[in-house]
Amino acid sequence: MPTFDFPTWFLSILLAPFGLVLGSFGNVLIHRLPQEEEADRNVVTKPSHCPQCKARIKPWHNIPLFGWLWLRGRCASCGWRIPVRYPLVELLGGVLLAGSVWVFPFGTLIWFKGILCGYALLVLFFTDLTEFILPDVIQYPLMVLGVLFTLPQLAWPTHLTAIWGPGQNVIHVDTFFNGIQSAPAWDPMGPRVTWQESLLGLAIGYGVPWLLNGAYRLVRKTDGIGMGDFKMLAWLGAFWGWGPMLGILFGGALLGSAVGLPLMITRKAGGQTMLPFGCALALATPVVVFFGPALWLAYMGLLH
Repeated sequence: MPTFDFPTWFLSILLAPFGLVLGSFGNVLIHRLPQEEEADRNVVTKPSHCPQCKARIKPWHNIPLFGWLWLRGRCASCGWRIPVRYPLVELLGGVLLAGSVWVFPFGTLIWFKGILCGYALLVLFFTDLTEFILPDVIQYPLMVLGVLFTLPQLAWPTHLTAIWGPGQNVIHVDTFFNGIQSAPAWDPMGPRVTWQESLLGLAIGYGVPWLLNGAYRLVRKTDGIGMGDFKMLAWLGAFWGWGPMLGILFGGALLGSAVGLPLMITRKAGGQTMLPFGCALALATPVVVFFGPALWLAYMGLLH
């Protein structure tokens, strides 16, 4: 019998509420971590409150997604309009967790790693979008975890887990395999991320943008890439290896150019205008992780 004896659709329904809660906590991180005062950055003991009037939020008003709908998008105490970002992040958190079992084998190392990466990208996307900040308190632990994720596959290289596939099919997957593998709705296989590739990804992820920024500084006398972007590429390299990290950097640069160049052409932004490059990296990551090898093969085919 499968270790997790539940159909995939049932797991999605089961996990979705927990994803909404994670999204709600993500809103707390997005709002508080960029704050200057240490007390305002407390996400553990400080209760939920309205950012405008500081009134404590009642528990039934704090139900993810439904609380915002119930209050019609306004604070119950002062009438402050709650940004649509709040229900959006909660919804994305629910989609992230509910959809994870369709692209990653449930209960495996790569499943947990994918959720952690996706959740971190969700938080970093909105902190960079709203405050141009990629908090160190999130990124430094991810650098360490990216390397640690490579160790269980060394200790338990042949530990198999059975999960339900489409219909009544059962898929046997490697529980501690640190790479993309078969899932109920996902067939492509990928090589594992070894500890050597993780460390190289960590080093190159920080070093390459540091060199690029140094060259930019020589020409423009200012930074072209923020330090937070260095760290973001470093932990993404530790998570997925140096090759995908370079793909994420390239994809993020394309997305950033697609936004920045039209703004410069229309004179709505100049060469010194700050753009949230972390947002572009966050959007490029799932594309490269899931479709990077196929895109690379298609590109090489065009060359030949």
